[in-house]
Amino acid sequence: MNSVIDEKIEKEMEKYEIKSFADIVRALLQHPDWLEELRKIILTTELLELPQKMKEVLDRLERLEKKVDKIESDVEVLKQDVAVLKQDVAILKQDVEVLKQDVAVLKQDVKYMKGEIGKLKGSDLERKIKDKYPAYFGKLLKKSKLLDLSKLVDLIDEAEEKGVITPQERDSLFDLDLVVSGELRESKKPVYLAVEISYSLYEDDIKRALDRANVLFKVLKQEVIPTVVYVEGFNNIEEVATQNGVLAIKVNY
Repeated sequence: MNSVIDEKIEKEMEKYEIKSFADIVRALLQHPDWLEELRKIILTTELLELPQKMKEVLDRLERLEKKVDKIESDVEVLKQDVAVLKQDVAILKQDVEVLKQDVAVLKQDVKYMKGEIGKLKGSDLERKIKDKYPAYFGKLLKKSKLLDLSKLVDLIDEAEEKGVITPQERDSLFDLDLVVSGELRESKKPVYLAVEISYSLYEDDIKRALDRANVLFKVLKQEVIPTVVYVEGFNNIEEVATQNGVLAIKVNY
C-alpha cells in the first residue's frame, strides 16, 4: 500500500479544519485529486488494477461474442448445406432405385436373349448332328442308323396300354433329340443310343438323358445307352455324366 502523500496536497490539507466525517466528505468533493490520493491509501494494488482488468475481460468477451456470432453464422450456412446435401442424397437414392429397376429389366432381357440364343445354337447343333450322325457316333458304333421315333409309335403305345410306361413317360420319349441304333464296335452287341443334344451341358441334361433312356429300354427291351452331345460343359460335368452311366460326347461347333 502506498502511504506517501504528495507534498502539495499535504499543504492544502493543512488549511482545512476537520472536525467531523462531513468535513472530510466536503473536502474530498472540493478536491477530487485528494480522492484519488485517498484511494491509493485505502485500496490495494489489485483493487486499483481491477477496472483495467475488467476492461480487458470485457474486451475479450466482446471478441468472444464476435467469434460466437461468426460460428453461429457458419453453423447456419452448414445447416443449409446439409439440407441441400440431404435433398441431393434423396434424389440420388431415387436415381439409384430407378437404375436398379433398369438393371433388373436389363438382366431379364439378357437372360431371355441368352435363352433364345441358346435355343438357336441348340437347334443348329441338333441339325448338324442329325446330318452327320455317323461321324459323331461312328467311333462307338458300326452300322449306325438314325431312327424315326414315329416308326416306333406302335411299340410305344403298346407299352403304355400295358402299363409298362406311363403317359408322361410316353410323351418324354417323343422329346428325345435322336435315337441311333447300331452295333458296339468291340462286342458287336446291338444297342440303341438315347441322345440328348445341348450346346451347354448341365446336370439336368444328364438326368433327362438317363430317364428317357430307361423309358426307351422298357419299350424296346434292348440295351439303351443314355448319351449327351454338347459343345461346352462346366465344372466337372463329364465326371457327373460318367458317374451316372451317361455317355458324354463333346463336339466342336
